[in-house]
Amino acid sequence: MRDNGFTLAELLGVIAILGIIAMITVPAINRSLNQGREDLYQTQIEQLEKGAQDYYTEHLDEMPDDINVSNCKTIDELQKGGYLPLDIKNPKTDEAFPLTTKICVKKITDMEFDYEVQVDE
Repeated sequence: MRDNGFTLAELLGVIAILGIIAMITVPAINRSLNQGREDLYQTQIEQLEKGAQDYYTEHLDEMPDDINVSNCKTIDELQKGGYLPLDIKNPKTDEAFPLTTKICVKKITDMEFDYEVQVDE
């Protein structure tokens, strides 16, 4: 006659199955979280570049005149001018980007400019 409950073998079997499931799902979840952080990081970088674009749109006299010449502004300067939010964070470190981080505009051709964020990490 069998008592109510599970045998040790049944419990060990369930634990083993749960362990296998965890071994499969945990790395996938970590990859997903890391990809989410990277996507958010790229979005923040784009926001920094957009702030610089807005700044230079209003300050055309500060755009580089010569090809392959860059002009940079710091996050601090862009925030003080209202071109960037004050609470922009680096999702990789979960801290604010350093105020000394530079966003540079470089003249590529007479009509083409490239924006680059130089993050101090």
